[in-house]
Amino acid sequence: MNLDATIWRRIAVYLPGLFLAALIQTLSSLSRALISPDLLFLFPLFAGLWTGGYDGFVTGMVAGFLRDYMAGRGYGVGMLAGMFIGLIAGLVASEGWQQYALRGSILVVVTTWLDEMIMSFLRWLLPMGDFRTPLGLIWKSALSHSPAKLLSNIIGAMVLTGYLSIAFYRRKSKREKDDGIGDVRGGESLA
Repeated sequence: MNLDATIWRRIAVYLPGLFLAALIQTLSSLSRALISPDLLFLFPLFAGLWTGGYDGFVTGMVAGFLRDYMAGRGYGVGMLAGMFIGLIAGLVASEGWQQYALRGSILVVVTTWLDEMIMSFLRWLLPMGDFRTPLGLIWKSALSHSPAKLLSNIIGAMVLTGYLSIAFYRRKSKREKDDGIGDVRGGESLA
C-alpha cells in the first residue's frame, strides 16, 4: 500500500477481504476434520502491520464484530480483541520486508497462543451449559490443538500477505526505479 491510497481504495480492499475471510472461516468450520486458519483474527493483525496506521484498529473492530456475530453475540470479546490486535500491530509496524516478516511471524505465534489461552479461560469462566469443565482440562485441550492451529494460522498469514500485496500493488514511476528498491507498504504512522 502506498501513502496515496485513498479511503475508498482501502474500503474496496478491506470489506471484500473481511467478508471473504468470514465466509471461508464459516464454511471451513463446518468440517471438524480440517483445522482452518482464523482469518478474521489474522486480518487486523496484517492490516495493521501492512499500513502501520489506524487501519488495523478499524479492521480489527469489523473483524471482531463479524466473529461475535457468527458466534451469536452482538458485541463481545472478539470485537475488543480484534481492536487491540490491530492497534498493537499498527504500533509495531516498520519499514522493510525483513522487519515485516520478522514482526509478523512473532505476532502470529504470540497472538495465536494468547487467543487460544484467553478464549479457553473465557470458555471455562462462562460455560454454555450447566456443567463446568475444569480449567486445567480445557487448557490441556487447547495446548494439544495449538501446533495445528499455529501451522494453519501461518499459512493463512502468508495468504493474507499475498492478498494485501496484490491489492495495494503500485507501479513505480521512472524516478522511483532510478532511486532503487523501495517498500511497497505504506500508510499513516501512529507516531
